Amino acid sequence: MLLFLVLAFHQLSFAQSIYHQEGALIRSDTLKKEIYLCFTGHDYFEGFEQVLEVLSKHNIQGSFFLTGDFIRNHQSLTQKIDQQGHFVGAHSDKHLLYCDWNRRDSLLHSEAEIKQDILDNLNELNALKIYPDYFMPPYEWYNKQVVKIARELGQITVNFSPGTRSNADYTTPDMPNYLDSEKILKSIYDREDQSGLQGFHLLIHPGTSPLRKDKLYHHLDDLIQELKNRGYSFRRF
Repeated sequence: MLLFLVLAFHQLSFAQSIYHQEGALIRSDTLKKEIYLCFTGHDYFEGFEQVLEVLSKHNIQGSFFLTGDFIRNHQSLTQKIDQQGHFVGAHSDKHLLYCDWNRRDSLLHSEAEIKQDILDNLNELNALKIYPDYFMPPYEWYNKQVVKIARELGQITVNFSPGTRSNADYTTPDMPNYLDSEKILKSIYDREDQSGLQGFHLLIHPGTSPLRKDKLYHHLDDLIQELKNRGYSFRRF
């Protein structure tokens, strides 16, 4: 009987989080109506202040994954994000594409180069007295080897939850996969209607190409309020 209870407990614990087949955590506690708002930063930054204002208005702490280049170029902004209680984690130093888009198991850089790229990013954060334990890969693209390398550096690899198109807010009208904010928001609400967003990691880019005039982060206030109205609260890593 005791063994049965132990096994049942472990099965329940496992069911609360979902991991991608390549090893990244892609959804947190599926038994709670909590959403993790995730933001990445590399070469664009025009929307960060607005995002911080909206999060402050709603008393929400988000999770920001920033490259080494971003931190070096925006050190005071990085410190401000941290001081406001948000999670600040690594997103690679130079925003390298670690593995092939079509042959995912093929690394485009050596394991030593990838390890150094992540380490350089962590060193930039550590210099600001920020010591994260979660890492979001550049381009949100990775494989088992990348997850292993990150683990060796004390990092848990995380990624956005599949099922909505929130991460498509980087696209520009000249791209065949372009999605405007209205369609992205519809994908989020449709998914919530169909099966809920418990434990979801929603990724939004606070900085995007100037070619994209329709910025999803302009809709963050309304998005948060709508999800609150549907009974969700928000957590950070």
